[in-house]
Amino acid sequence: MQAGFTIAMALGARKAQKKLLALADDVRLHALPVIIQSRELIQDFSPKFKVITENLTAASTTLRSKTEQVGGLVGDVTGRAQAQATRVDGMVKAHSISSTSPSMPSSTGCCAPSPGERILNGLRAGVEVLRKKSLTTTSNQKTTSSSNEQKRRL
Repeated sequence: MQAGFTIAMALGARKAQKKLLALADDVRLHALPVIIQSRELIQDFSPKFKVITENLTAASTTLRSKTEQVGGLVGDVTGRAQAQATRVDGMVKAHSISSTSPSMPSSTGCCAPSPGERILNGLRAGVEVLRKKSLTTTSNQKTTSSSNEQKRRL
């Protein structure tokens, strides 16, 4: 009886082993191609992803430098507009002071500055424009040199 029981267990184990081997073969047959294809896809796309990330890095660096450059230009334009407004404000104040003065002859009217004021205002404007141009060329040289340094790094 023990011998029959042992033989029955051996046959049952053999049958289970065959089922497990068949299942393993099915897994190899169906899962292995999927695993191989996914590995190939990863190998194909990894260089492309590296190129994309490098391009994004370069684009963001360029965008940052251009943003700084635009910020400098906006600051320059704002400064010039503020200087112009200050100059016009000074002209208006000078005119309002001179027009309210009783010593001013009424023949010149209320809106015309004297010839001396015109000359002085013209000289002030010219000096200020020259000063702004020298500051602008200095800042342009700085941004050009920083842009050249960035290009050399790339």
